[in-house]
Amino acid sequence: MKYDKQLFQVQNILDTLIEATDHFAALAKKKELNQSVYIFSSIVEGSQSIILILNGKNKKLFSDHLVKLEKYLLMIANELEEQNFIKVMEIIQFSLRPQFINIRQIFINKFGNQQKEKEISIGVFNSWASPLKFYPKERINAMVSESVKQNSVLYFFSSQDVDFENNQIHADTYQSNNWVRVTVPFPDVINNVGVGRQTHTERKLRRVIPFTSFHVGNKYTLPKRMLKYRKFAELLVPFTVCINESTTYRFLEKHNRVVFKALGSNRGENIYFVTKKSTRFVILDQKKEMILNSSDFNQWIYDIILKEKGSYIIQKYIHTRTKDDEPYHFRAHVQKNGEGKWQLTHIYPRIGNKKTNLSNISTEGRVEDFPVFLREQYGEKQGALYEEKILKLSIDVSSHLDKLYGLALDELGLDFAIDDTGRIWMHEANNGPQTAYHEEKRAVNTIAYAKYIAENGIMYTDPRTQAAITKGQFQAKMTDILYRPADNQKIIGLLIGKQTEHKFVLELDKFAKLNHMILFQFTPKDIDYDSGLIRGKFLDNERWTTKIVEYPDMIIDYLKIRGKAESAFLYEELEDIPFTNEWAVYSNRQSSILDSLKGNFKSIPDFQPIKKLRHIFQFIEEYNNVQLKPEIMVKPAIAIQPTKDKNYLVSSGSQLKTYREIELRNYIEDLLEKEAYIVCEDLRTQRSENIFEEIHIHLMKDAKNEWYSVTQYVEVEKYTEANRIETEQIDLTQHISSLYNTDNVDKLLQKIKTFSFNAASALEDFSETQIDELALILSIDENQEVKLIEINPNGPKTVYDDTALAKSTINSAESLILNK
Repeated sequence: MKYDKQLFQVQNILDTLIEATDHFAALAKKKELNQSVYIFSSIVEGSQSIILILNGKNKKLFSDHLVKLEKYLLMIANELEEQNFIKVMEIIQFSLRPQFINIRQIFINKFGNQQKEKEISIGVFNSWASPLKFYPKERINAMVSESVKQNSVLYFFSSQDVDFENNQIHADTYQSNNWVRVTVPFPDVINNVGVGRQTHTERKLRRVIPFTSFHVGNKYTLPKRMLKYRKFAELLVPFTVCINESTTYRFLEKHNRVVFKALGSNRGENIYFVTKKSTRFVILDQKKEMILNSSDFNQWIYDIILKEKGSYIIQKYIHTRTKDDEPYHFRAHVQKNGEGKWQLTHIYPRIGNKKTNLSNISTEGRVEDFPVFLREQYGEKQGALYEEKILKLSIDVSSHLDKLYGLALDELGLDFAIDDTGRIWMHEANNGPQTAYHEEKRAVNTIAYAKYIAENGIMYTDPRTQAAITKGQFQAKMTDILYRPADNQKIIGLLIGKQTEHKFVLELDKFAKLNHMILFQFTPKDIDYDSGLIRGKFLDNERWTTKIVEYPDMIIDYLKIRGKAESAFLYEELEDIPFTNEWAVYSNRQSSILDSLKGNFKSIPDFQPIKKLRHIFQFIEEYNNVQLKPEIMVKPAIAIQPTKDKNYLVSSGSQLKTYREIELRNYIEDLLEKEAYIVCEDLRTQRSENIFEEIHIHLMKDAKNEWYSVTQYVEVEKYTEANRIETEQIDLTQHISSLYNTDNVDKLLQKIKTFSFNAASALEDFSETQIDELALILSIDENQEVKLIEINPNGPKTVYDDTALAKSTINSAESLILNK
């Protein structure tokens, strides 16, 4: 029978599921809830994979059996939630496991035994650059050599080399003693290299291809998790994160000798040993020693340790030195092998120069044989005992951490040492160990484990997903919410901060249905980043119902937080989907926008970024009435108006308050501590001492990519005696007609329209982003000239006409879908 990759994976997944179910039963018997949840999540993921494939291969043959399987999984999920372990064990023993065996037998009867030896393709991948560009030559050679021995082929590539449309990659591979560039189908498995933020491409690959490993953090993350679950916590050297001065000094008071370690440090870099002696502090950085008084030490703490909050840990110094007074520790490199089991790859002592406290090879250190070193330092009998204990700890700690991370780890570097009292400590645990002295040994397990993952079709869950679940992030595999098919209709997603029944949303849904499209609303918490699914709310028969849906055809961004640091992941994930407005409000400053318009428009307010308080009072002296505007245009302006009694009237939102000068200075200082502002002349039309007007214009693009006006109105602000601000919105044409004679009305309206469209075009010339929406605030001076108060590419802060805006938004969305 012709080899079929999917069938091969299904049989291996079924074998793995049967094995995992036995492990699950054992955990349930011990009532170990956390580990039971982790292994059950893996079983659910594997089951979903085979259900999808088998329904595609022969739905009629497998349908009834797969329905039963889903039923048993749901029953277990419900009982597990209630922690009813007896019932869980009963369902596993009498229903779930027999069902897996039954499906496997039907599968083999139909498709034959798929367990054949085949060449496995392994992608060696880094999100940002091909590992071929930065991996040591020795590691590359070792991996290539071992891949040949294990009947596999390596392809080195990065995110830039992925073609999702054709399910293929452009990669470098070693053929006939030469490196060649090839285009090949997606590999069977990906050995991912490096740590840090994943690209959108990597997240998409993880949904369709098994990955060998996941990044689990830094020097702090793994020990922190060990402390949380207590097991092996006694091995850890006491430590804390340097969050602020008081935390750091409290630890120093408790431990006179400490070590500061940068969380991203390696090769002995950014590590400082500090000893407190009375009022002085001795700092040793590799071989360089400094002695500082309290004041200078405090400055050093600020300049180095606290320069970036949380970037260092402070750890108790543990005296671990050889008989010759040399610093040392044991580095144990542990990997999963071709059976998915933990195996010690290499262990060796790293011995440093006696003039330093660092037991690091890069600082004139050396390595020795592990058993020989122990016997030389502790004698035959005691050395053998330490050897046995540390070897066992290496495997036990790795297995324990692996369970805490949902079995998603593939290799660890563990640092052990024995202090002068004979106690064993673990200094560090990380999942990116250096292997300069044993690349060949490392390659054996790297290739074998990658093949094991590929042959068994194992798709482990990213440990960060487990953290996301606890924070309320939606996970499709953990719910029984119904899936909603697209029905060949275009789908629009409305991205919002929280679910709402606001009139604007109801109007959007109405116009979407009139245009034969489906609309749903969702929040950032409703996205399952691992599966590419969303928990959306749909309006069906006048009731909002929750259903699971695939990513939409386009998105109306009602949340509008693009450019905000914490939202980068959200917008990057959805970058392949057109948005109604892609302006990054949090990445653009109001002063930059106004600067860009200076050359085209004389009718913009004079302004200045506020560096010092005197800038504001200089503007008040020159223009009398001024406005303070946030550089990031998400909040309204604050108006300042001097009064006759030499005080200041300040309006903010609906609040009105009078300040003396010293009070105003304190108020502004508080504002500037939180965010950056500009000061500008107040160009609003002032009808009387307490009445101000401004014209609001909302523009959008039509199907021909031309600007048109959605809404236009005048907002009138009245300052009341009760220190409140009353606002009224009046139709622009109606308001102009009430103030000017008939001959001037049409001219003024045309002036406003021309000015608005010219401003929009000028801003487009400045922006590198496609602008589809624009809010302008204008005024008319005593000479009937149009003045610009504000221009905001993020759209209006408030909705004037829900129906008009909803209709225009849906039309814009439809155009974006058609032009995609």
